[in-house]
Amino acid sequence: MISRRNFLKAIGASSAFTSSGLWSPIQAQAQSMAPKRLIIVSHCHGWPYNAWKIRPEGKRETETWTLNFSEMMRSEFSQILAPLYRHRNRMLALDGLSLVTAELDMDGNRHDTGWVHAWTGNWANFSSSDTRSRSSSLDQLIAPHIARSDRLPSIEISVDDASENGRPISYGANGVRLPIENTPQRVWERLFGPSAAPDPLTARRKNAIDFAYAEYAKLAPRLGAEQRMKLDAHYDLLSGLSQRIEGMSMLDCKDTPSPVMSQPDYDSRFDTFSDLVTAAFACDVTRVATLSLGEMPTANFGADDITDDVHKGLAHEIYNSPAKHQAMADYLTMHMTQISRLVDKLSDMPDVDGRNVMDNTLIVSGSELANGWHGYQHYCPVILGGDWHFETGRYLHWPHETPSRVLAPGGFTETSGLPHQHLLVSVAQAMGIDTNHVGLKHVQSQDGHHLDLIGPLPNLT
Repeated sequence: MISRRNFLKAIGASSAFTSSGLWSPIQAQAQSMAPKRLIIVSHCHGWPYNAWKIRPEGKRETETWTLNFSEMMRSEFSQILAPLYRHRNRMLALDGLSLVTAELDMDGNRHDTGWVHAWTGNWANFSSSDTRSRSSSLDQLIAPHIARSDRLPSIEISVDDASENGRPISYGANGVRLPIENTPQRVWERLFGPSAAPDPLTARRKNAIDFAYAEYAKLAPRLGAEQRMKLDAHYDLLSGLSQRIEGMSMLDCKDTPSPVMSQPDYDSRFDTFSDLVTAAFACDVTRVATLSLGEMPTANFGADDITDDVHKGLAHEIYNSPAKHQAMADYLTMHMTQISRLVDKLSDMPDVDGRNVMDNTLIVSGSELANGWHGYQHYCPVILGGDWHFETGRYLHWPHETPSRVLAPGGFTETSGLPHQHLLVSVAQAMGIDTNHVGLKHVQSQDGHHLDLIGPLPNLT
């Protein structure tokens, strides 16, 4: 969509990051620095664990151990992780986590429960017609911390297919899920439309907001403390909107991608969205993106001779049919191939610090389940990038020693893996958030054990 040579011009010292006069001191970074960015990629139905895990001879399930990817050949990688081999030095593969708290959350179905817990670390709220969370999702916790006040805090994208859409994985502080864009045209309009075709009403909108501020200034001294606090919060929202309207209309990125009206093929849509996110990061339009991957057509991963239904035709049957287990392994292999291409695009894009955009980007790949059988046992996230905080290039294994039961074939296990909230804390800290918890701080297991969810995963940094 856009060439490396053209973007070298577009993000030059005088063009890509032109100040609008609205930057805070933190946001007005020197040309020798580049902002940190985050991408969350969430797919459906978890992982067929045996096709994901790596088990060299002598490594035991009951022990903590680490593999250095730099010492491994591609043939030593598992099927699902093999597409990421060329990015192995950027990667952390995490083996030994479980969605422990999702198992303890008894309301609702396991898909909805899982996607809320996976990215918020908190209980799901099924009290209304639309599933909610009880706190922000990881992306929305990080976005306001790293965003420019005059640009989009984040972009939420769903790669849909006719059979099933991407999951709602982004939630605001009030627990309500955020709107998701699912067409290349709408994503382009959100990211580049205000600058490519400025709205003639932009100036009037800003004037209206300025007028509202003048009224606020007159009224504020006559208000009590509680009323003034509410009005302050309202004005902060108006002020942020004003800065964003002006900043997005003044975006100076000379070689923005051309708008794509539609992309009928699932795989092509993923690549188009990847192009748009890469360009948006390079132009500093936004610094946080989520990609929620709906089910891809079975023909995309060679299972159309079995079924056209990934969910009930394959994912539910992984323990009943070796052929369907293999089909889901192929499904996940395709997703890892797509993510590998996303890393390629980010790596090919120059950044303002002389490196490339991927050098300053952290990708976290996860799911709403551990497997398509609705299990939460073997949760297998992958981190790519973030070497400013993590020691990348490794496969980490932890034994399942958490005293909390999770559903598995044949019944419930007595123990589970590390609660995945520790992963969320690790990512938040990598992105500069000073916190020791994301979502829940502690819970009680089925047998009354106190489970501490505070702090990052061990040995990542």
